[in-house]
Amino acid sequence: MHRIGIQSTGTIRKENPEEGYRLIKEAGFDCVDFNFDEYLSVNDVRAGRIHDLFDRSMEETWEDFAPHAQAAEKYGLTFEQMHAPFPMMQPGMDSVNEKMTRITINCMELCARMGGRYIVVHPVTLAYDHSKKEEYEYNIGMYQKLIPAAKRLGLVVCLENMFHEVNGHLMEGVCSDFTEAAAMIDELNGLAGEELFGFCFDVGHANILGKNMYQSVVTLGSRLKILHIHDNDGVSDLHTMPFTFERSWNPIATDWNGFLRGLKEIGYRGVLNFETFRCMNSFPRELHPAVLKLFADMGKYFDGQITE
Repeated sequence: MHRIGIQSTGTIRKENPEEGYRLIKEAGFDCVDFNFDEYLSVNDVRAGRIHDLFDRSMEETWEDFAPHAQAAEKYGLTFEQMHAPFPMMQPGMDSVNEKMTRITINCMELCARMGGRYIVVHPVTLAYDHSKKEEYEYNIGMYQKLIPAAKRLGLVVCLENMFHEVNGHLMEGVCSDFTEAAAMIDELNGLAGEELFGFCFDVGHANILGKNMYQSVVTLGSRLKILHIHDNDGVSDLHTMPFTFERSWNPIATDWNGFLRGLKEIGYRGVLNFETFRCMNSFPRELHPAVLKLFADMGKYFDGQITE
């Protein structure tokens, strides 16, 4: 039986975290995907506007996140996976990269303290004036910096399939070629001497790029450790509810049957985790209990389809 999870963004509010954990538990979830990236946005990182929330002593930083650990424990929830701020590195931004490397390692420390097993650290898609070989080697070098911390903390760092925008068009990003992604993980684990790297399969990102769900999951195989489950129209990264777009009239809608068949074939036993913050943000708070319950019921449905 698979555990069912949902991300913290969209449900858990910084000013009153306990309420969000209560709602998640009452809806029928087992665990929470905690978003450190909510506390340091991608736009701020890219602009070099990096505050010191994650760049203090661990005891100071822990004071801000201990209430989340306490609330989760109170309601019998765990943190199986978490998401670091991104991007960790950017070409030509050495001082920012140095700080972001420290911040990523500190988030790994927080992940371990909160009981997490996996942390997503986005790979970096380079501009078109770099070759795919340069991009691959840049990411290998970036992730190598995390090996000592992963060893010390007993964490698995997860890469994720990415897209990027060029002149209004969504294009393949790093790790969207799953054969390449599998090779990168295998090389990193070889360098580490143990399994410290795995993969987070983002269903929505794969759908935007027209990927074959079944083939993508099977290609990743045992490297696939965690999931970001959400839906879109095949055009925009909407992070909405699964089954929102029906395939009979929208052939680029998500192939949920292929996705589930792939998970069943590889024997996936990880968390069925929903990354649906934009969907949650679109509903009034008064409807969140009902929406969360529907997500939890979807997770149970997915579990049945995979395990039956």
